[in-house]
Amino acid sequence: MFASLVLATAFSFPTTIKKEDPPVTREAVCRRTDKAAVLDGVIDEEVWKKAEVIDKFPAFWKGLDTGKGTKARLLWDDEALYFAAEMTDAEMRSFGTKHNDMLWNGDVFELFFKPSKDKPAYYEFQVNPKSVVLELAIPGAPFDFKELAAKPPMGFRAVAKVNGTLDQPGDKDKGWTVEGRIPWTIFGPTGGKPKPGDVWGFALCRYDYGPEGTEPVLMSSAPLTKPSFHKTEDYGRLTFEGPGK
Repeated sequence: MFASLVLATAFSFPTTIKKEDPPVTREAVCRRTDKAAVLDGVIDEEVWKKAEVIDKFPAFWKGLDTGKGTKARLLWDDEALYFAAEMTDAEMRSFGTKHNDMLWNGDVFELFFKPSKDKPAYYEFQVNPKSVVLELAIPGAPFDFKELAAKPPMGFRAVAKVNGTLDQPGDKDKGWTVEGRIPWTIFGPTGGKPKPGDVWGFALCRYDYGPEGTEPVLMSSAPLTKPSFHKTEDYGRLTFEGPGK
């Protein structure tokens, strides 16, 4: 999402939680794994049972609990960060056919990471139901999307699997799943691989499109105070857990 970009300052979120606020993911753990998941879009490997389930995806800025049909998991090892997501979706729609297309014009799962509170750089990753991906190493806001999108692939891979019929309006679909791998080499500008105990800012997000002519439903794991997935100062905190935990 490329509206209302702001310069990141820190990993922080409002300390006062209002009673009417929807459930949100302010803290999460990325656990270390000794076995990488097979990227086939089917989340049935034993390795995912070790991961914390992230299942709070509201439109926090509206005070709406929109994301009850979304579950995500994160794991890491010496080579990469791995993710899996399960999403209910009654009408699946996609946009984009090539690397770094504007995938958010259709259903999409997005991941944002800000490794350092002292550096403005952060990272955006997207995948749509056709397994088309977007990967951006963002030096800070504002930025030129076309310039960043024109850069060669950095190694992000993801595989999606749909349960229904994609891009067939009016039918009843069930949803889609995705598994992905983000190599630590992409994070080189901010130091690369984390150490156990490191804390990054993060937000997992979705665009969920419905029938033609309706506005997409936006949702995020983070307590975003405005409808911008780039509002990095609102991101949750992701702690990288070491082995033996």
